[in-house]
Amino acid sequence: MTSDEKKLRDVLQRRFDASSQETRIRPAWLATGTMADLDPEKKTPDLVYLAAHLALRQMAREICRKKFDPASTEAGPGQGNLFSGQLQTRYPAAHKRGEDPEYVVLDHLTAKDVKFNVRRLRREAGAKLRHADALEAWGDEQFAENGKRKRKAA
Repeated sequence: MTSDEKKLRDVLQRRFDASSQETRIRPAWLATGTMADLDPEKKTPDLVYLAAHLALRQMAREICRKKFDPASTEAGPGQGNLFSGQLQTRYPAAHKRGEDPEYVVLDHLTAKDVKFNVRRLRREAGAKLRHADALEAWGDEQFAENGKRKRKAA
């Protein structure tokens, strides 16, 4: 990452941090706010603005995914909760494929949001299990029980 890319991520991260207490966070909003920080007088040509906004949205999605990943969630106020350590602090609101997700605080999810995320997580889990099964089958073909390769790699 170049120093300019780092500066850009820092501006976006500050915008994200400033929004962290909001019930809903949308990557598009973070990108728009960041563009306002970078170009407050709106002098950027339309196509350049659009390209920058799309890039910032992608970066904002990455920040949201990393921040709200259950592996990065530390035990907090809900420490006594039966599900602590298993649930994220935010989840994407139900949305159509191709739409920019909104990340909603757990306690503000609707029943539709919960069902959407349960389906999404089960679909992802199924894909990972199929991948693991395929890798295991490949490994079984490649290696003998002693861990040595059965045949030479191509």
